[in-house]
Amino acid sequence: MFVSLFVSLVTVEAADSVIQTPLASESKKIPRFFEIRNNKVTYVDDEKVGKDMEVLMGNLPACNRPEFTNVEAYENYRSCIRSRAGRLVNFKTKTAHYNVTMTNAATFSHLYVPISNEQGENKEQLALKDSEFQRTLEKFKSKDDYIAFIVRPDSFSAFRAARKQAWKQGFQVGWEPHKEEDAITFGSGGKEIGVQ
Repeated sequence: MFVSLFVSLVTVEAADSVIQTPLASESKKIPRFFEIRNNKVTYVDDEKVGKDMEVLMGNLPACNRPEFTNVEAYENYRSCIRSRAGRLVNFKTKTAHYNVTMTNAATFSHLYVPISNEQGENKEQLALKDSEFQRTLEKFKSKDDYIAFIVRPDSFSAFRAARKQAWKQGFQVGWEPHKEEDAITFGSGGKEIGVQ
């Protein structure tokens, strides 16, 4: 009887200290992605990748579809389309922390591979006034952007520190756990990290 009374009291006290995690909600704001791996926070910079992709798309030849009656012109058109597809599939770029390659031209999926496992900033470095994390946040506007964290299993303490700083600067935050062995891939039709 004493054991059940003790368990009941502990349960009631514990219920008061539980922090509810809100469900993700839709937002018209732009997500700004950070990966947290090895308890270090790293900016993913998918915006640079998008700009590099736009430059490539702008430099691709225009392929004007001819009439079916002109066989030679139609073969030239097909050759142009194959050339465009080949250049898209071979798209590669680099950000400050990732090598990025196209994995699927149909969905514009990009694979982000860390340049180094030692990149990023730990909790103590994040707190510094001139940290890369702080400088990156200063580029964004809380009314237009929100911070989306990709969190590896070993990195929840760095995540909590980074989230706290983002909140302090007025940003909405979303996050998603990510398995250690899973690569970061962005593309159309993929899952989105919403604001929580």
